[in-house]
Amino acid sequence: MNDPDRNLVLPGQFDNVTKRGVRRDPKGFVTTLLGIEADEFQVIETEQLSMKTHLADSFIRITTGSEQAIVHCEFQTHDSRAVPMPFRMAGYIGSALAFYKLPIYSHVIYLHPTAGRTDPGLYVQEMSGYNIGIQYRVLRLTEMDGQALLDPDRVGLVPFAALMKPPASVEVPEWIRHCVQTIEAGTEDESQQRKTLADLAILGGLAYDSQVIREAISEVIVQESSIIQYFTEKALEQGIEQGIEQGKKQHAVEAILTVLEVRFQTDVAEKLKPFLGAIDDLQRLDALHRVAARASDIDEFTQALLNLEN
Repeated sequence: MNDPDRNLVLPGQFDNVTKRGVRRDPKGFVTTLLGIEADEFQVIETEQLSMKTHLADSFIRITTGSEQAIVHCEFQTHDSRAVPMPFRMAGYIGSALAFYKLPIYSHVIYLHPTAGRTDPGLYVQEMSGYNIGIQYRVLRLTEMDGQALLDPDRVGLVPFAALMKPPASVEVPEWIRHCVQTIEAGTEDESQQRKTLADLAILGGLAYDSQVIREAISEVIVQESSIIQYFTEKALEQGIEQGIEQGKKQHAVEAILTVLEVRFQTDVAEKLKPFLGAIDDLQRLDALHRVAARASDIDEFTQALLNLEN
């Protein structure tokens, strides 16, 4: 598993992808991913809540017999730096208890391969007469077995499997292909299939090189707007970090070509490679990288290249 750029953060995009996964299959999410059994499952739309629990990522009301409870999940791309996770979780759990007045099953699910390693899963205040202890489960997807999610009946959760452990004998490209095939086999609606594959590409990009993802997904699916946005921004960030800041011209040039290829699907980009390769000034490559991400068409980028050359 690659160690992607630590500075690559698209929090809104990852939030949307994870919440869609929960909405697609709340029963599978609670029972298969979290291991909590229940009879009924109801997703609570946090955006519609009138108090501060709306800041939390996901609430699911579960019913077992006559008993109800709340399953709470926070999805974290990276470690929480500004406010340590135990403090945040204590706030979420306390607010949810006051609002729902039901037992709370609380979780933090870390997406990035390096995230969550130091999360203790516990908030503790030790003061004589004022002790507080709040416990929650810490789940790191990269440490969890993903095979259970490769089920056509659980197809809405397969994007999460892209970040989970494959069987020992399965290499990464093959694992991603298995995920793609499960989505294709389990989704009859073409529009829904495309959206689920797009979510797979976005989550998988946290752990694997974008080329691995693109090779596993058909070119038609790669044209989904969310994937184009993700690959474009990822190439821009990776190119700046790997190609500009580290002074590796080759990485910078390849990153520019990747942005052009993804955005404009044209063979003109490859023809520009010799011209880009002739540029030794990394600041010029930096400027062209940004133009590639923002140009309205390939001609606009070509004109910018010619202007910089003059």
